[in-house]
Amino acid sequence: MSVTLPADFTAQMRGTLPGDLAEDLLSSLHDNPIVSIRINHTKNVKEDSFRDGILGEAIPHCGDGYVLNHRPSFTADPAFHAGSYYVQEANSMMIGELVKRLLNNFDPGAIVLDLCASPGGKSTHVASHLRQGDLLVANEVIAGRTGTLIENLCKWGQGNHVVTSADAKLLGSSLKGLFQIIVADMPCSGEGMFRKTPDAVNEWSAENVTLCTLRQQRIAHDIWPSLSEGGIMVYSTCTYNRSENEDNINHIVESLGAEIMEFDFPESLGIFELEPGKYRMLPHLTLGEGFFFAILRKPYKERLSLPKSAKMKPCKTLPTFLKTDFMGYELSDGLMVVRNGLWNDFYPNLPAFLPSVKQTGINVGQNNKNQWKVHPEYDLLAQKLIPYPTLDLDLDEALSYYKRAFLSLKTEFKGVVGLRWNGLSLGTANAVNNGLNNLWPMHWRILQSQMKAESLLKDPQ
Repeated sequence: MSVTLPADFTAQMRGTLPGDLAEDLLSSLHDNPIVSIRINHTKNVKEDSFRDGILGEAIPHCGDGYVLNHRPSFTADPAFHAGSYYVQEANSMMIGELVKRLLNNFDPGAIVLDLCASPGGKSTHVASHLRQGDLLVANEVIAGRTGTLIENLCKWGQGNHVVTSADAKLLGSSLKGLFQIIVADMPCSGEGMFRKTPDAVNEWSAENVTLCTLRQQRIAHDIWPSLSEGGIMVYSTCTYNRSENEDNINHIVESLGAEIMEFDFPESLGIFELEPGKYRMLPHLTLGEGFFFAILRKPYKERLSLPKSAKMKPCKTLPTFLKTDFMGYELSDGLMVVRNGLWNDFYPNLPAFLPSVKQTGINVGQNNKNQWKVHPEYDLLAQKLIPYPTLDLDLDEALSYYKRAFLSLKTEFKGVVGLRWNGLSLGTANAVNNGLNNLWPMHWRILQSQMKAESLLKDPQ
């Protein structure tokens, strides 16, 4: 790959990184980027589920992550739409693994905020590592990007999340002391994406670095009050300069009284420190793109303060198939449920107090003449009771379902059925006399109607 790096950027790197590290980094930015995925083991997908030659080297810092030997057409793969794996940059997988480790500092019932969550790579990863009883608040300030976030979380199938779209200042002022962990993957100048997104090279400027630095400081100051005493913020960027990384961490420590938490990472991970507790992952030392992170702790008391009135009331009774595992809200577009947990013992009806909620958990569906018209979002859950019959599809039929086509498959069943391929829950359809009416959400459908199905997973047929 040929790319012309900005002269100011190369000079900056040579002034920042010691020895030959800068030259090795600059040289690596001319290499092709690596494609990597994270496997959803909660859906019973395993490494040997994949076709031979698909999975390459394992990501050393993520037990579920693998490099792909080539880039396939993910859109053509029903397993991708069913949430059996997520396409994610390898080094950003470090965040989910950190949250898994940091949760050990807190009792079950912890509440985790992913502050800048869309499109959902870190949120789906965090959701997988939450313990029974923990809750994820996945926030994306740009409302137009929350649809993709909701889609990816629903497909991932944990059901332990609420999606919001609020500015950090609103979250910090209205939810003081609530979160035990905040994932703050800051909007940045994107230097770490130079070889993956060549347009980032053309958009780079020293002025934009300064603008991003100040924005990150504002976001950190705005969200800090929502962190509980002893709470932890994982600050990260996908950029290389000191201003957005080490210097900003020093600013947060000095201005907010944060403590830097240091970890001993194995040398085999290729993690590099310019200063203690401020970690860099460089593309020539790791299997991913440029990434920076630091772990900050709030050492002082923060009094819990939540809004005084809730915007909605939970359902008093739920369908029997939901048991006591969920908290539900009857809304105009269906019964929305979030997996219940110990957080509800500490903060009853918490989802109703969150600002700018876009979706509470997943849509179970609607009661139609004493029968549940179950929504595909429920069928995508990794763990669930299934109060409806299921029907197996072949690979081509599975992709047709995601194109939202009518399926001319006659069955003895009538009403809602769950569709299956390769042991994966695909979603629901409504069985009628001459086939299956498709219930897949219209805004999630595949638009390329002529696309031929091809999966990374072995086809059982």
